This record gives sequence, C-alpha cells and structure tokens, in this order.
Amino acid sequence: MKLDRLDAAALSALAVLMILIGVIVWRGDQVGVQIVRRTPAPDAQSVALRPTISFSFSEAMRPSSLEGRLEVTPLISGALRWDGNTVLFIPATPLQPNTVYTVTIRAGAHSEQGRPVLRDMTWSFRTGRLRVVYLSPALDPGDLYVLEIDAAASPRRLTAEPYGVFDFAISPDGRHIVYSAARDESGARDLWLIRLDGSQRELLVECNQQVCQSASWAADGIRVAFERRALVDGPLGRSPGPAHIWVVDITTRQVAPLFIGADGDAGPLGALPRWAPSGDRLSYYDPLASAVTVVDTRSGERVQLPSALGDSGAWSPDARELIFPDLLATDAGQFSQMLRADLISRVMTPVTVLTTTNDSSVAWSPAGDWIAFARKTVAAGVGFFSIGSQVWISRPDGSALRPLTAQPEYSYGGLSWSPDGRWIVAVRNLVQAPNGRPEIWLIRADGQSDEHRVLVTDATIPAWVP
Repeated sequence: MKLDRLDAAALSALAVLMILIGVIVWRGDQVGVQIVRRTPAPDAQSVALRPTISFSFSEAMRPSSLEGRLEVTPLISGALRWDGNTVLFIPATPLQPNTVYTVTIRAGAHSEQGRPVLRDMTWSFRTGRLRVVYLSPALDPGDLYVLEIDAAASPRRLTAEPYGVFDFAISPDGRHIVYSAARDESGARDLWLIRLDGSQRELLVECNQQVCQSASWAADGIRVAFERRALVDGPLGRSPGPAHIWVVDITTRQVAPLFIGADGDAGPLGALPRWAPSGDRLSYYDPLASAVTVVDTRSGERVQLPSALGDSGAWSPDARELIFPDLLATDAGQFSQMLRADLISRVMTPVTVLTTTNDSSVAWSPAGDWIAFARKTVAAGVGFFSIGSQVWISRPDGSALRPLTAQPEYSYGGLSWSPDGRWIVAVRNLVQAPNGRPEIWLIRADGQSDEHRVLVTDATIPAWVP
C-alpha cells in the first residue's frame, strides 16, 4: 500500500517523537530523581530553633524507599510526613542554638516509575542564637525589642508605634510577630504583622471602636486567634467590654468569629485564646461558664474544665495536656492550685498538694518533662502582698518540686522556658515599689543561682523566639 505525503509526514513525526521520548527516558535514568527544593535553604543562617526540614523530589516517590536514607546531624528525632512529592521532617524537640546542622539524603530511594536517586544529597544550615522579644518601656507606651542572649549585640528596636504596643505573639517558625497597638487616643487597638527583623509592617486586622489583643498563633503558622472587645462608655470613660474570640488567616486576611451565634453575631464570650502547639485545638476562658474551655476548631468538639481564675491554661509541648490554676478553699482560706487535664484520657489531677500558696504563670519545658511556675507563699500573720512570688519547678506530676529563687522582697511572673531548655525568663518586680520599673531576668533552669542575671531593665512581656 502506497503512503501519501500526509501519512508519511505523520509517521516521520511519530518516529521523531518516539526517539525524543526514548532520549528523555534514557536521560532521566542517567540523571535519576532530583531534589528540586530544600528548606531551610543550603547555608541558611539564623534558622529558627523549631524549623520544619523539607525537601521536594522531581517526581512522585515510593515513600517506603526513603526509610533509613534520611540523616540529620547532630542527631535529632522527629516525625516524617509526605505531602505529594515533598517530605517534611518535623523535629520532636527544638534544635540547639547557634549550631550547624547537616541534612543528608542517601542514594537509593526510588520514584513510582522505578527511577532511583543516584547520589547522596547533602546540605547544611546554622540555627540562630537564643533571642528574646520584649516590650519596653514597661509602664509607658512601649515598643518591641529583640535581644540575642550570650552575644555582645545591643537590643534591636522592632517597632515605633506612636501610642505604644500592648501585647504580641511570635509565629511558630519565628519569622513573624503579630502585635496589638493603640491607634490613637480613642482607645482602639488594631492588630499588626511584621517580620522578626522589623520589616514589612502591615495592618492585619482593623478594629474600629474596638480593642483587638491577646493574639495566639496556630501550629500551622497561618491562623491567629485573638480577643475582640467593643469599647464601652462608662463613668470613668471608655473601656473594653466583654471579649469574643476571632480568627484571622494571615495569607487571605479573612477575619471571622471563632463561633457564630444564632443571630449571626460573634457567639459565646471567650477570652485569652491559646492554640495547642500542634493540631487544631484551642483553649480559652469562658467567663459565663467559669471554665477553661478546649475546642477542636475542626470538629467543634468542646471540653470544659471548671475554674474560677480566668486563666486559659498552658499547653504541654505534645498538646496532650493542659495545666491551669483554680481557686480552692481550705480552713486557712482560699488558695490557687494547679490542675493538670489529660485531654486524651479525660482525667484531671492536681499537680501539687493544696497548701497556703498561690501558684500561677505556668510554663512547660521544651521537652515537656518539667514545668516552671510562680509560687506565692501566704504566711500566717503576714500581709498578703508582703511576700513576692518565687520561681519554682517540678515534674508535671508535681514530683521533684523545688524553688529556683528565694527573694521574698521581689515578685516573679511572666515565666517562659528557652527553646534549648537551659533558661527561664521572668519579669521581676520589687514588692514594696508597686510603681517601680520591672526587670527581665534570666534564671538557670538547673538551679545554678550564681548564673541568674538581669537581661534588661524597664521591660516586660518577654517571649523567646522559637
């Protein structure tokens, strides 16, 4: 059968196409599967201490073929998760500060088409130094500063708000800060978003005739929960009214109430939202129920933990437990005691024996094996405000209880544990000077009191960069 010109051209084109496909397949087999993206980037500096290490392959892989081929040195444990062609390694504990980490993917993993990774891929990055963000001055309209620990550098100013910053929250990856700032003399406060270096300041939530504050980041680094309170006129002027919890998506800027009421309003009252370190659960304080409430924001399931003190609790690093204070009565009076709620088994137990003390400001260690808290002892015949709260630590079950400070003339609070577990940062005030300038102190978590030292004066609300 004789082919016409059109048929011959089509066959020629098909032949060329088959040759090209063969070359591509041959070339692909020669080059093998490639890694096309890595995070943190090769030679990255000042990486946050809680990074997600990820790398993307050039084609779909057989997940089982990667087993035993990922290595991070210094050695760290963590969870491995796949997202399409991308592998995410999430360290179980924070990395060490100012340390070079090397990631190696050994050759041998295979794609779904059977093509192998032909050669080892290695890259390194360096973590940042320990850094604390704080607000200064403490009693006047202040701004945010960041200070490196164990470095000769001076504090670096991050904001310049004409009416001051009220409070703030640092993102889980340590790259961004959401802060509440007064707009003008009306009392309204908006939410702003900046990078940790103070750049790219932008309005996140405009709160007309309202106060927006107490921001908390979700583990995904995208959602931020916050209090929203309408300004109410009263005999002493305008003041914030009852709180409702709202959530903003920092990528889309969509803002919505956490709960929507039957008439389409913001729903039940709630204050002090705090996201769990992982997952989608959020704790807040419900003033009408007098309870710490834990809600799964995906399923809507709620658990209420009775408490009279208005604190929404401190999450364990694994997001399984919540410690919060409650006010309990004894023959000697009413005192606050810390309670530990296991949200998996739904069992609640006291952390410590109820005595004539008031415990507050709970902070978990990064590994979850210790807690720090402020304890105020109320001695018989001594005024309630004459003895300052001291820093104590214990195991989460209350064992190995011991004080880290013994300075009753000072009161400690606002505790936060450093990502490497070595330090506890605290705000210290002189008890007999209620209008004095607070100081931020570093306290050795191992009890070496000779290494306690003042970090900065006239400052408050310290928070570690993750």
